[in-house]
Order: sequence, then structure tokens, then C-alpha cells
Amino acid sequence: MNWLLQNFRERVLFSLRNPRYVLGSLYRELTLADERFISTITGVSARRLREFLGEPIYTPEFAARLREAAATFRELKIYSADLYAKKVLLQYMAIRAFQPEIVVETGVANGVSSAYILLALQKNQRGALYSIGLYDPQYLPAGKPLGWIVPEPLESRWNLLIGDSRDLLPSLLAQLRTIDIFIHDSLHTYDHMLREYRTAFPYLRPGGLLVSDDAAWNSAFPEYCDEVAAKHGRILRGVGFLKKNI
Repeated sequence: MNWLLQNFRERVLFSLRNPRYVLGSLYRELTLADERFISTITGVSARRLREFLGEPIYTPEFAARLREAAATFRELKIYSADLYAKKVLLQYMAIRAFQPEIVVETGVANGVSSAYILLALQKNQRGALYSIGLYDPQYLPAGKPLGWIVPEPLESRWNLLIGDSRDLLPSLLAQLRTIDIFIHDSLHTYDHMLREYRTAFPYLRPGGLLVSDDAAWNSAFPEYCDEVAAKHGRILRGVGFLKKNI
């Protein structure tokens, strides 16, 4: 549970503003509700999954990069994804358990999710990440490149493509032919989300995972679960997880 102590001040302030949400989250933590669903789609026990949560903050170089990033964001007043959010850790947990060879993600920005994915692959000692992202200085510190949070030792497993996923994703998938996990984290509009799901899903191997950040923003994710008759599809902490039927 040490990961809950990270970003402590911000968590306390959020708790005071959103007591009902926090009570629900606490219940999910005590009952391992999130971990039980990830266990269903990966075959790894909920208790073992919970053990994965502490790994990032106990990895010295990775933890140091997160602290550096947090200080940078505070100083420059730049909005970024929560560096220690459970939603990010759920994706980390799923990749640690799933042991993928090929992960494709859209949306990079500062590289928070990319860094966690790459750390999970390093811990697994297998797999590569292909990321497609647009350079948008609105979300980046001046002079920082796309995905700057990713520590250099993790970059050997990273293939970064800069451009629009509408142009790059189809050709990348055609080149890879088969992938294990697809992660949507680019533009979160209904049409764009459905487009990416429908583009990537045919390339997922049977039993592969489709993951979608901010899946609760609109109805695209649950509708797509129905479209493909998914046996296992659920939104956890705002992140959609769909397992392709075998």
C-alpha cells in the first residue's frame, strides 16, 4: 500500500473535495476489486497482482524520475497525468501479469504511461513498446521532448513514432501483423476512440487486451465491448480493459 502514500498532500486535498468517491475507492482497495478483475483476464492471482503495485516506487532510478517530473510540473504549473494514480498502476499491473511481446499505444505527451509500460516490460525481461504521439508544447515543459519522463535505460525497448495516429497506426499494425496489447490514450472523442479500437482490434491475438484510458468520458468503450461481444470488458478507475475472446 506504500504507493498510496505518494503524492500524499494532493490525495488528501482530493479526499476532502470528493468524500463519496474516496469511500468507494477505499472499499475497492480493501476488497481487491480491481485486482480481482485483472486476475480474471490475466490468470494471475489478485494477491500477486497487488505485489506489483509497489515495484515502481522501489525502483530507484524510476522513482527519482517521477520525483523530478513532479517538481517540474509544480514549478511550471503544467498539467499532467497523476504520476502515482491507480489508473496508471493498473496498466502496469496488467502488463506485468500478461507478459506481452508487443504493446502498441497511442498518445504519449510527457510519457507517464509510456514510462510505466516500459518499466513493466523491463521487469518482465521481455517485450517491446510502440508508441504513437503528437508533439504538443501545451503539455510539455519548454525544451523537453515528447516522452521525456521515460528514463534512458528503458528506451532500448521503446519505438517512438511522432505523428497522428490516424495516419501512423494502420501502417504500424500492418507492419507488426499481430500484437498482444493495444492501449488507447490519444484524443478521447467518441469517434476517434471507436476508430482506434476498430483499427487495432483485428490485429490483437486471441486473448489479447485492448486498454483505453478515460473510457468513461463517453459511450465508445462499452459500445465497442458490445460490438465485439466481449466476455470480459470493464472500466476500472476510468480505464477500460477488454479481453479479446479466444
